[in-house]
Amino acid sequence: MKRILSAIAVLAALVLAANHGWGASFRPLPEQEQAYIGATHVATIGYADLTDTNVNTAQTLTNVVSVEAKQGVQLVAMQLITAFNAGNNATGSVAVIVGDGTDTDLYLTSTELNSNLTEVWLKYGRSVQAATSGVITNVIGATTNLITVLTALTDDVTGRKLYTASDTIDFTFTPNAVNSLSQNTAGEVRFYFKIIR
Repeated sequence: MKRILSAIAVLAALVLAANHGWGASFRPLPEQEQAYIGATHVATIGYADLTDTNVNTAQTLTNVVSVEAKQGVQLVAMQLITAFNAGNNATGSVAVIVGDGTDTDLYLTSTELNSNLTEVWLKYGRSVQAATSGVITNVIGATTNLITVLTALTDDVTGRKLYTASDTIDFTFTPNAVNSLSQNTAGEVRFYFKIIR
């Protein structure tokens, strides 16, 4: 009976910690979640992690995810679990971008997380493919045929990166002109990353 009560107490503490934002976290996903989502790790950031008290001032969290040289990183998706809300402003805003030391929105362009605006509940990370094409002129007798040919499909570097030196993944949150980030009383967002070592 003592073991059961101890297990319940530990479980309750974990649930309490998850629901009260005891610090941003970065952890590997269990194998089932990896297979389902296509990511290897998740970064979770809650409203309590946003501590800047200045109105209309962005805050960048650089201590959540560290990247080492020879690692490949891709943001698979961002999932808003609980919309952010400062509680006092019907036009409140919390926008987020995700990048690194060389490109502030390498992984995610500006995305609204506040319930007072059009919050985005799920957004995939940036992934752009650029196509190159050419025109071939084919002359058969008196007829000329112009054929557009797709010659290559290349991946743009935006959205994923192979690191040659250590860096951090940077999460930048920006409030509106009348609020500070520390005024939020609700909010949790998760960022699912695929990291190849």
